[in-house]
Amino acid sequence: MKDVKAEKATRKSTRKAADELRIAVTFPRKQDGLGPTKFAAPLTAHGVQAFEPDPLAVARALDALAKAGFRVTTRGKLSASVRGSRGLFEKSFGTALSVFRLPAAQNASQHEFYFPRDGAPWKPDPAIASLIDDAYIQWPHTYMADEVHRALRTPPNVPYFHLSVPSGVAELLNATEVHRAGTSGKGVRVAMVDTGFYHRHPFFHAHGYTSTQVLAPGANHRGRDANGHGTGESANIFALAPDVDFIGVKVENDDNPDLGASLLEGFHEALNHDPQIISVSMGYDLRVLENDQPTLSQLSELPNSLAALEAEVSAAVASGVVVVFSAGNGHYSFPGMMPDVISAGGVYVDEAGGMRASDYASAFASRIYPGRHVPDFCGLVGLRPHADYIELPIPSGCEIDRENAEHDQTGPNDGWGVFSGTSAAAP
Repeated sequence: MKDVKAEKATRKSTRKAADELRIAVTFPRKQDGLGPTKFAAPLTAHGVQAFEPDPLAVARALDALAKAGFRVTTRGKLSASVRGSRGLFEKSFGTALSVFRLPAAQNASQHEFYFPRDGAPWKPDPAIASLIDDAYIQWPHTYMADEVHRALRTPPNVPYFHLSVPSGVAELLNATEVHRAGTSGKGVRVAMVDTGFYHRHPFFHAHGYTSTQVLAPGANHRGRDANGHGTGESANIFALAPDVDFIGVKVENDDNPDLGASLLEGFHEALNHDPQIISVSMGYDLRVLENDQPTLSQLSELPNSLAALEAEVSAAVASGVVVVFSAGNGHYSFPGMMPDVISAGGVYVDEAGGMRASDYASAFASRIYPGRHVPDFCGLVGLRPHADYIELPIPSGCEIDRENAEHDQTGPNDGWGVFSGTSAAAP
């Protein structure tokens, strides 16, 4: 049998590292100059407000970065995202960047990217260094689904037990009774950060689901989804809350994936739409790498490159936003391990109603946040090897449609895929 996953991994891994860098910038607080990357303990929603920077100081810092040649893309309460070339970053921060490679089989948004290696020089321009806490290139994020337009209104039949949307998922999670009682998500604003949202699929029209779709910096083609991940996972939200005010934040660039938004940029954009809930089915795998391969060991300190995202997630929770992240599929997932988020793991319910923990989903004790055990709750997640469990609408011929057809027994261009992972559990 043709190894489609290996072919996909090879195709992605041969793409060269992008010259345009996505950079998170954090700022010092006014009283003592301490910033999130210099704080020795993890930030939480209880203490994050003490790190809010002076708005005028932030404006001066961003002006200095813009004059140096960087382009500001998004801003949050404690951080900003900027973009610039490899050469500009090396010149402005007095460093040398090397190519890092992620394992080819990992379902990452990129597999090659620039980052300073251990021992690289770091001598920032004093005019910039005096105004910021730090600046870190953002690593590629990982989607927490199966590693993986002539759409059909009715899903194809597959010859094994699986769940349908909306009815199968809603009934199994007892949402159908809630709907009958009059609660359907009406008036609740949910933002979902993902690959894109092809809501012209007949499935969404047939059920009367409506959405607003926006682009994070670098993303393109609103209403399209070359991967299919966001389209499929959004159907899980509508299965439970059919009348929700859905805001889809697309992070992918369908023409050039290296130009798409970072997770931080996507989270910033989600906050711009005043959501009550943010659901994110992606994150970062904090397993220790040896020879560019993940080990069974977990990092004990949060990389400073993720401090800006930690601060923004904590600030969102402190402001009253409910934030949900996937716990991971064998990953040590961040921000899924943060104490202030709802971390979604996985349970498998079989045809007879028997339940067991999914062997595909993560469960672990965080070494970064002492006392934090992941997950908090479990959604519906299939079993190894592929977690083929929930039949979901996707764009016909998209990446998931083509590649999952090798094992989920749907067609490669039929607009449906059977998949799950904690990507399904979060929404």
